Amino acid sequence: MWFLMKNPLFFIVCCVLWGCISTSATSPLRPTSGSFNKTGQNDIVLDSNGFDFVTSNATIQSDEQSRRRLLDTSASGEKKPIRILYTITTLSEYDKGTRATVLGFDRLKNLLIPVVKEGVKSMISRGYHVDVYIISYYEMTRKSLVLSAMAELSSDINVNFWDNAAPISYDPMKRDKPDAKLWENTLGLARQHRFVVKDNLFDYDLFLNFEDDMILNADMVDNHLQMTKTLYKLRETAPDEVPDDQLKNFHGPLTKDQLKRSYPGLMRVEVLLDEKHFGTQSKLDPVPVADHADIDPKPCCHLSNIASSDSRPQAPTTDQLFLWETNIIALGVRHIDELGWVTLLRGPRARNDEKGLTLADFWSGTGNYFGKDGRPKPGAFEYLNNEGGWMGTRQQIWEWHTEICLGGFLPPFDSPHYNFDGLDPRNVEYWSGGLNLFTARHACNMQRLVSLDPDNFARHLIYHSANNKQRQLHGKKQSFVKVNDLFGQLLTITKDAEDKMKEAK
Repeated sequence: MWFLMKNPLFFIVCCVLWGCISTSATSPLRPTSGSFNKTGQNDIVLDSNGFDFVTSNATIQSDEQSRRRLLDTSASGEKKPIRILYTITTLSEYDKGTRATVLGFDRLKNLLIPVVKEGVKSMISRGYHVDVYIISYYEMTRKSLVLSAMAELSSDINVNFWDNAAPISYDPMKRDKPDAKLWENTLGLARQHRFVVKDNLFDYDLFLNFEDDMILNADMVDNHLQMTKTLYKLRETAPDEVPDDQLKNFHGPLTKDQLKRSYPGLMRVEVLLDEKHFGTQSKLDPVPVADHADIDPKPCCHLSNIASSDSRPQAPTTDQLFLWETNIIALGVRHIDELGWVTLLRGPRARNDEKGLTLADFWSGTGNYFGKDGRPKPGAFEYLNNEGGWMGTRQQIWEWHTEICLGGFLPPFDSPHYNFDGLDPRNVEYWSGGLNLFTARHACNMQRLVSLDPDNFARHLIYHSANNKQRQLHGKKQSFVKVNDLFGQLLTITKDAEDKMKEAK
């Protein structure tokens, strides 16, 4: 046995077998189409007509060439459209009456199916190929409803199910006690989509992973791809380092590492259904609202007959759209070449063992709008903008997993950054809301960017179609801000920042 263990061939065979066992034993998912290794990003050869996944050891593209090709956003007219895997995680088949929902409401039939169908219809109409993967806590006894809904859109949509998907673990708060018992870890349900992504990483170009009430659309996807492509392009000519003074500036060059850790962000919005009783802040935060044209509500929140209902208006106005997870006191702006002015969403912070990875901005309070009130901490939960999901290209995910995220982004989830296979106490938002990507503790500490170009700003909004936060969190309505008002306040801060730049010249 000692001789065999010293034999390199034996070691390789064992590693391969272990990889197969760990993947297949974890979940009944589709197998990957190739080995999950660090050369995978270079084993993808593309022809001039689109994406052609051909593994070839003889063809090695440079990192930057591969990135640019993988991020080509032009799908129309190509033989092979960009392939999207859209994964939805759902906890309840019927609402339980908690969190301002209606007891017994058929969540599968009246929410999940129309929401998913609306998003898929939008994306395939833009030339994307979309497959669907539904992860449910409950047994999916009505698969036929989902399958028929997708078949009405296209016979090319492949639908997979993983039901009864909650992992089995000990109760995290009781596992050290002698009477600890196994249970279905419903918090861990939000982790399961990572296994789906890993098992399909080399079969798709873009991965969308969202909760069952988030409405997606092609504009959002287009914006993510285009902005990501620009960030990769900027990396090609960005410096490896900049002077310490530049790290504190809200404009000027960013390093390759800073750009690598930046990606397009999303902001959840709801549509006000009864503004008289469940409205927004009666007094705006003390930053003037600059005049501007209304933000277009169509990209995020105009619906077809598929998804519209009494609780989801078909064509809400901009004045009905509001946010509840951030406001102007937490935000700042930055100018980035080729992107223009952006706002930096909250979450990332400087860590003790790192230097020069976070981005500086021009804080909204620089002009003394808030008096003695300081800026909230980067990780203050009430300003974090849970996104209800996340999206990423194959190349992005590979970099997150191998270069950026502490402990990796995909399974296996090992110590010290993950304990108990990632089933240690973490809130749902860590996995399903994207907090893993943009917070610092045992996470990726990346920076989300939102364009302040009015047309693009609208494509950073994502519709929380349950529309229940306005009732559930009514006592906190003073923190609710209308989209138009927040955008106008950000324009005021941008003007202040431009004036500051002029003074420095």
